[in-house]
Amino acid sequence: MDTFLETVRRYTDATTITKRMVAELIQYIEVYPAFKEDGVTNPRVTIHYNCIGAFEVPDRRKIPERDILLETRKGVALSYAPTQIAI
Repeated sequence: MDTFLETVRRYTDATTITKRMVAELIQYIEVYPAFKEDGVTNPRVTIHYNCIGAFEVPDRRKIPERDILLETRKGVALSYAPTQIAI
């Protein structure tokens, strides 16, 4: 976990994703067939990170926005801000 966090901290202010970032942070990515729910096509992708594996980000539609914050350890928090993807 500490090794992963050290790597993530190097890229905190990054504005683009580079091949080096992907190689250092991601072990592999699983892409599943998209499914349709309530008339919306939803792709399913699981990212397996180096050192920590995969983790599930909660479905934003099912929880209040103010609760989308994961405190991984003292002084480190991960918040989730969804993006609009046109499919």
